[in-house]
Amino acid sequence: MLHIALAFFFGDACLQASPTLPTSWQGCIAYLGAALLIVISLCVITRKRPALRNSIVAFMLGGVWAGGHAVWQLQQDINPELEGRDIAVVGRIVSLPQRELYGWRFNFAVDSAVDPSLVLPPLIELSWYAHDHQVHAAERWQLQVRLKRRRGFANPGSYDYEGQLFREGIGATGYVRASADTQYLGIAHGEYVLKTRAYLAERIAAAVPDAPMQGVIRGLAVGDQQAISGAQWQVFSRTGISHLIAISGSHIGMVGLLAAWLGGLLVHVPWAQRLRLTRPHVRAIFGLTAATAYSLLAGMSVPTQRTLAMLAVYFATQWLRRHVSVWHSFGLALLLCLLLDPFAPLAIGAWLSFGAVAVILLNQQGRLHKDYWWREFLTLQVVVSIGLTPFLLAAFGNISLVAPLINLIAIPLFTVVLVPAVLLSCSLLLIHAPAGTWCLQVLAHGLDAVFAALKWAAQLPLATWYFPTPPSWALGLLAVGALVVIVPILWPMRFCGLLCCLPALLWQPDPLPADSFELTTLDVGQGLAVVIRTRTHVLLYDTGPKFQSGTDTGQLVVLPYLHALGVRRVDVMMISHGDDDHAGGMESVRAGIPIDALLLGPSVRAPALHTEGQAQRCTRGQHWQWDGVEFEVEHPAADDHALGANKSEKMSDNNTSCVLRVAAAGGSALLLGDAEKPVEQQLVADGLIPATDIVVAGHHGSLSSSTAELVVATHAREVIFSAGYRNRWGFPQPEVVRRWQQAGARTDSTIESGAVSVLVTPTGGDPPQAYRKIKRRYWQSN
Repeated sequence: MLHIALAFFFGDACLQASPTLPTSWQGCIAYLGAALLIVISLCVITRKRPALRNSIVAFMLGGVWAGGHAVWQLQQDINPELEGRDIAVVGRIVSLPQRELYGWRFNFAVDSAVDPSLVLPPLIELSWYAHDHQVHAAERWQLQVRLKRRRGFANPGSYDYEGQLFREGIGATGYVRASADTQYLGIAHGEYVLKTRAYLAERIAAAVPDAPMQGVIRGLAVGDQQAISGAQWQVFSRTGISHLIAISGSHIGMVGLLAAWLGGLLVHVPWAQRLRLTRPHVRAIFGLTAATAYSLLAGMSVPTQRTLAMLAVYFATQWLRRHVSVWHSFGLALLLCLLLDPFAPLAIGAWLSFGAVAVILLNQQGRLHKDYWWREFLTLQVVVSIGLTPFLLAAFGNISLVAPLINLIAIPLFTVVLVPAVLLSCSLLLIHAPAGTWCLQVLAHGLDAVFAALKWAAQLPLATWYFPTPPSWALGLLAVGALVVIVPILWPMRFCGLLCCLPALLWQPDPLPADSFELTTLDVGQGLAVVIRTRTHVLLYDTGPKFQSGTDTGQLVVLPYLHALGVRRVDVMMISHGDDDHAGGMESVRAGIPIDALLLGPSVRAPALHTEGQAQRCTRGQHWQWDGVEFEVEHPAADDHALGANKSEKMSDNNTSCVLRVAAAGGSALLLGDAEKPVEQQLVADGLIPATDIVVAGHHGSLSSSTAELVVATHAREVIFSAGYRNRWGFPQPEVVRRWQQAGARTDSTIESGAVSVLVTPTGGDPPQAYRKIKRRYWQSN
């Protein structure tokens, strides 16, 4: 069974890694027919080798199963012709609504469109701006919405939010429009699990309304993590206990086994004897019922599915009094999860969950005697930490160095103490509200003390170590090496395994040649963030926007990109001007990586920075050289600083933008920020804009920038526009794009290309590298 499940899994995973899928049902039928023909042929050819035949057939079926679901789900996506239109829909809220600074965010199941001729995705994600009244799960509404296709940032090192939306089955995102037709239609029928989760979450919120750890309690009780702040998640991530903060596999297993033990005590009750129930029967009924109920409260995430499937196999064998190997149970659980959720390989939680169990089983394989329990526990912590290192590096690019030590205390604390305490307190809350409220308040204070200790540990200098993204062959060697280290074999072989791990752990990207620079315009939506690297130095120009939810692209995009490159510090961070779409991520970047020097535009409002010695205002004439590459600030002039600081004057923030020119032997680049027509014309008139190879277009490609004078003066061969998908201003404007193209420039936009990188070497500039096109995934929209 294990080899069949693994083959099915790898067939599924290979399909998920494909850049494209058949685009029509005819193509799908052809693909399915070819796969069946291959399967039949293999069955005939390998009839004397059943294990090989079964594995190959399972591999093919895994790909077909995943491919069929992928094509069907893509067919549910919104028609591009409906993007940006006001559409009246009727449906119900099918998630726990998340309170944001701007209003509410929730998943909405569309029952129908008011216009019956429109075909909409069955599930969409909506934001309801400036809606002060609380909305609840399972409510039915008629809403007027404006939708667009799934979209996420596309950058090296960044989280694939677009892939997450696809995996969740969301066919479009959008927001609720103010309309007189908005109607509340009552509570939806059914949805009992969702209603229960929402009811418990609201009762907990009412019991501990001001507790900082309210989100943790809700996460452990009903899998609702929305009240956990970004700062708290950062602490949990740096200490390696994120897996304990919501309902996880270990919590499900604990509840199931505890319920089974309690059920076993009831075997002597007369009614159980009359029903002729034996101890295995009662244990199976109680254990599986409790585990299923708790998994439903968790929203049936992949880790809970894995644990529930393995518990179901275990209790089934106990009921039937059959012995099934643990590997057989593992294979059944894996196969069942993939059949229920073919997109599980897209979730890092699936890899970590099944990987952790596999690592423990491999380590225990062949052991003839048990050690002291505390030694076993210490060994398992070390083994899991080593075994999951390849998954963590591939997914996050970092390892928490304090995680093994923290988990020694945190795992028993959460599993044995906190989770039972949360469940008992919530049960008491339903039975006797005052007593339950008191218990939750005591628990919240205890969690405050735990968090204080975690926060201290997270602030240790080497709490988290970031690794540059290694190549695939190095990750493969790391996986093999970790496997050899954890299995019970002779130490000389384990030493060889350690050697296999070194290429990935010590890998560093090749430095740029001397007299060269690389310019990368990151995909930050409607904003700007550019990273310029020379052989030994890094400059960050702007940090992208800050969002109403409280997050920003400094945290979501810039820092992951720098960490993926192995950048340990930034030499200069230049913030062109104070608009939020350029300076929104500044504080997150400063908190996440050392900055040697700051150059700020006149309109940047950051009083705290002005007291620091490394912060200066950028002014025309500032220049420096790194590794044979020249950097020079062309704007603003010294006289413009007073205008930028004084809002009563006519000069706008845009026209105080720091304009930076970068020049090397093989080419040059010009970064204009949001500078508009007056600045561009003045720079050209002053002779400060010579021929330039690469231009990051000013003001995202608006009509107020990219003047004819600038286009003619630069003779650019590459122009990059940084703008957000379907932004309300229509940037970059088609007229501006045509103007550059007619002048002979190639144009790229982060909308279609994602992050755009251009390498300039002494022999000239290489062709631009568009991340969305290089790392194409089949669920991405064009």
